[in-house]
Amino acid sequence: MKLLIITSKVDKDDENVGAFYGWFEKFAQKNEKLVILSRGVGSAPLPQGSEVYSFDAPRLILRVWKYWTLFAYHYARSDAVFFHMMPEFVLAAAPFLLSLKRRSSLWYAHKSVTWKLRIAERLVDFVFTSSADGFRLPSKKVLYLGQAIDTERFSPGADAIREKRHTLNMVTVGRISAVKNYETMVYACEILKRTWDRQWTFTIVGGPLLPRDHTYFSSLKKLVREKGLESFIHFYGSHPYNEIPDILREHDMFINLSGTGSLDKAVLEAMSAGLTVIVANEAYRPILPPQYFLAHVSPEFLAHRIQALANDARPNSALRNIVLKDHDVEKTVDTIQTILSARQ
Repeated sequence: MKLLIITSKVDKDDENVGAFYGWFEKFAQKNEKLVILSRGVGSAPLPQGSEVYSFDAPRLILRVWKYWTLFAYHYARSDAVFFHMMPEFVLAAAPFLLSLKRRSSLWYAHKSVTWKLRIAERLVDFVFTSSADGFRLPSKKVLYLGQAIDTERFSPGADAIREKRHTLNMVTVGRISAVKNYETMVYACEILKRTWDRQWTFTIVGGPLLPRDHTYFSSLKKLVREKGLESFIHFYGSHPYNEIPDILREHDMFINLSGTGSLDKAVLEAMSAGLTVIVANEAYRPILPPQYFLAHVSPEFLAHRIQALANDARPNSALRNIVLKDHDVEKTVDTIQTILSARQ
């Protein structure tokens, strides 16, 4: 099959979209030809066996014209098209989708339902998503495929069976933003400092993006100083996506208090790497054993749960098996490939 993929950025090292680079590699292996149209292209090597073209331009009208030119040429020479996460790219391609029939699909995994998404859903043949929380628009076109985690990259590693460390190393990964509820984690750490004699550390991996995130980050660092937690809580800053697996392997427990309501892939990546997790996101309630879901979000409950799970097995095979069964990228790509390559 000759597959055309439309995405916002192709960059193996990008902390936000780097995960999807692995998708492109697998699609390249499974197709006769893979062409990717992307607004942004990073400096890392491009997926082997693919052709990548950028439609970036300094002005919107120039971007649209470049997009139309590239899409018209490659769409006519493809058997199917796969739009990744951007409904507006589907809308921009509407004249071609309506005039020349090819199997078309959209991957969308976000709680937001916009007018662009409503129109895009009507234009494509299939909508792929991670879970019911990732696509909240009623549609007969939807297929739920899990979050597509690279379980080979996010694995416990060669030294998977290791002795329990006296020091409990905790970590969280994600953009520094108020929606992540980092302050509750800091207050829980203050309780641990006062009440727990076990040695522990807490690492925050990620950085601010928007202006309001920078303001929040400043207040968070101030709170850590006020509570005297500088030797316990470490801000790692942003890291290239391909470094995250090694960072996770250096830790024992992953904490995520985000209230987005959709499956955060960072949690599943930590589970795949064998870490114990504590999660407050409602989307995880149906898939996690109850001890790993924090039903009541408060510093006291979080501190108590950390202590209760501190001696969990390393690696946590039960949590990794959940990802292997329902969220492995190989299964996701195979399903998409099968559907798009089927005869119409």
